Amino acid sequence: MTEYSGGSVSYYTVFIKRPTTPAKCPYSAECNDIIEALGMNYAEGNAFKAIWRRAAQRTLGKAKVGAKPDGLYDAEKVSFFGERLVEQSKQFKEQGVIK
Repeated sequence: MTEYSGGSVSYYTVFIKRPTTPAKCPYSAECNDIIEALGMNYAEGNAFKAIWRRAAQRTLGKAKVGAKPDGLYDAEKVSFFGERLVEQSKQFKEQGVIK
C-alpha cells in the first residue's frame, strides 16, 4: 500500500500489540509523536523517519508513493543525516556543549 500526503499517513503509525513492559496496554505509536517527545533535532528526526519508513515498507507493506522496494533512498537519507549528526556532535564537543 502506498500513500502520499503532506499530512499524517499510515506508514508513520504502528500498533504495538505486546509492549515490552508487561503491565502496559497495547497502543498505537506515531513517528512524529516520538520525535517530538524526545526533542529530536532536524537531523535526528529525518534519520529516524527514514529508518521508520524503510522498516514499515519492508515489514508492513506500507510505503510512500514512489518508494522503490530496495529501500536504498531511505538508507541514503540515514547515511546523510548520520553524517550530519557526527558533524554536529563534533561541533558541540568543540563548543563545550558536551564533554
